[in-house]
Amino acid sequence: MKLVLIVVLSLFLFSCVRMENSTSEDALRYAVLAYRYGYGLSKETLAQIAERTDYDDEVLAYYEYFKTGSFPKLIETKAWDVYDERILNVLKDSLSIDGTSPAALVDLFDRPAAANDWNVEGGSVRSELIERVKTLLINDWRNRGFFYQWCEKYSIGVSEEDIPLYAEFLTGVCESSSNIELKRSSQIESSFFVPEVDLSTVPVELVLAICYRESRFFPAAFRCEVENGSVRAVSVGLGQILADADSLLNTDGKKDLYTFELLNLHYFENLFEVVDLAQIKTSVLFCRTVLALLIEKFR
Repeated sequence: MKLVLIVVLSLFLFSCVRMENSTSEDALRYAVLAYRYGYGLSKETLAQIAERTDYDDEVLAYYEYFKTGSFPKLIETKAWDVYDERILNVLKDSLSIDGTSPAALVDLFDRPAAANDWNVEGGSVRSELIERVKTLLINDWRNRGFFYQWCEKYSIGVSEEDIPLYAEFLTGVCESSSNIELKRSSQIESSFFVPEVDLSTVPVELVLAICYRESRFFPAAFRCEVENGSVRAVSVGLGQILADADSLLNTDGKKDLYTFELLNLHYFENLFEVVDLAQIKTSVLFCRTVLALLIEKFR
């Protein structure tokens, strides 16, 4: 029993040291925690959250994997319960095949973003990064894990041969999105929503790590935020960007401004709909924008 307590205490102290003594890692860890728990939180609050969650450790373990290929211990997960079938149906209805890819898994989710400036193409796609993405996807597929279960929910016929095409497309979008710079289109004064956002400040590997932790790379995954038996908000897409459920369910209620609505207002001229988060280019764009703002905040 004493040995167990010593080990636990040692791990706790090691975590505290990492949070306090490594500036560059601190910024990354704070950004990761704020991505999940709230971009308005202070460092002090996030440090307290870090003591009772493994979220930042999991993301940073996958971040290290995408950088080095050092395979992390995988956590077996199942797809979230679908609290409201209407949301699943709305997202399903937003998908279409247009023949842009031989694999339906890519074709359903490769729609361009709303403006040409946000559809940067070209650049080198690292083969080792594609291989690491593919390895995680195939592992999930063979074990009928989270990604596999979401494909079933959407009735997407996928074979293992489709996965390399999907891994290449996803990695290419994450790589190319680093060339985008955004200017704030709204007139607000904000210390967080800064006038210019350079998405190159976010490592490609961090985008992949967040997306894998949040959605296991299934583009149209979502989870519901339920309050008093009603769906108030919904997190959608690769990066699980939070949006008002009313935006999907077409109710007459007053829409709250969650992460999607705020980014859409301040940087994207309200050109996007929530269903667009189910598309890879748009989802990566929003995810990377949040991370860039957070890295700037904790720099």
